[in-house]
Amino acid sequence: IVLKGVNLGNWLLWETWMGFVPEYTEDWAYFDTLAVLTERFGAEKTAELVRAFEENFISEADIAQIEALGFNCVRVPFWYRNFMSEDGVWLTDNADDNPGFQRLDWLLDRCEAHGIYVILDMHGAPGGQSMNHCTGKAGRNELYEVAGNMDTAKTLWTAIASRYKDRKTVAAYDLLNEPQNNSGYTGAYAWEAQSEAAVQRTNAAYDALYQAVRSVDGQHILSLEGVWSTTVLPDPAENGYENMLYQLHLYDSERGMIRYRVQELKTARENWGVAVLVGEYNNGENEYYAQKQYDKHKISCIKWNYKTFNAGAQWGIFNQDVPRIDIKTASYAEILQFITTQTRTSAFVFNAAEMGNLIVRA
Repeated sequence: IVLKGVNLGNWLLWETWMGFVPEYTEDWAYFDTLAVLTERFGAEKTAELVRAFEENFISEADIAQIEALGFNCVRVPFWYRNFMSEDGVWLTDNADDNPGFQRLDWLLDRCEAHGIYVILDMHGAPGGQSMNHCTGKAGRNELYEVAGNMDTAKTLWTAIASRYKDRKTVAAYDLLNEPQNNSGYTGAYAWEAQSEAAVQRTNAAYDALYQAVRSVDGQHILSLEGVWSTTVLPDPAENGYENMLYQLHLYDSERGMIRYRVQELKTARENWGVAVLVGEYNNGENEYYAQKQYDKHKISCIKWNYKTFNAGAQWGIFNQDVPRIDIKTASYAEILQFITTQTRTSAFVFNAAEMGNLIVRA
């Protein structure tokens, strides 16, 4: 099966650069947004805002729309805070009442009804798996060194895998999104992505999470991402890994680099016997060329992104430019009013030009 999909980024983990909240600092992240809202309105009111956003930003109409556009897969970025408090305590005693599981349950049910596979993507691990703000925090990268974070990540993945081990709609568990995406950052944990220190820690984390998932689910495909090359990933046979998918994210816009990364994926598939995936891509002016390469070599690919605010025409299948809301001064009613009127896809503009670059199933 070749997956042709789209990412549901900015749904369960807000990324400020394509959101409606101002970038108060260069690395303003979802953690910072939640902190401001909680300080102003309290935890319960903040949870109501988040719930309203999630219910409006992706609805069943969106899943039907994704099917109609010809995609057969969605990749859903989430983070630990969908399920847990900052100190790693479950948000509810009963998993069925946990908002993170409720949201994933809902998505899997709707996607199953529409014949769409789902890749579950840990976009933000406890402590952060890179310095980048897309983890939900910026400048941390504390998954590997700070006590307790890895244990919490294993607990979360074990719970997810246990809950969904029999769901055939789940195409893969994406264990960590872009680990060691540390370019441009400084600090104790800002290891260069392909340095020995970064690779050693990343692959140790992958092994710990692999073992955690496999302790409860021996069936589903597990995905490991190479940042920014497949050469940093382990030989699965040496580690006893089975049923694996190796992944790159391609934001190259130059044809030579696109071909180079495609060849890396082909080599991993041929040498290691793994499935391969372009888990995120946006290839600028050479998007159609890249798509032809993915299609020619039967490489699964997941477009970034389904919907964006304020991010420019190339980034979303649906886009909307809106005045950003100053959450430090706007009233609760004003924020809720925006969420309930401006976040549904009907308020966005369909990007026919971008969609025309994509090769999807007939």
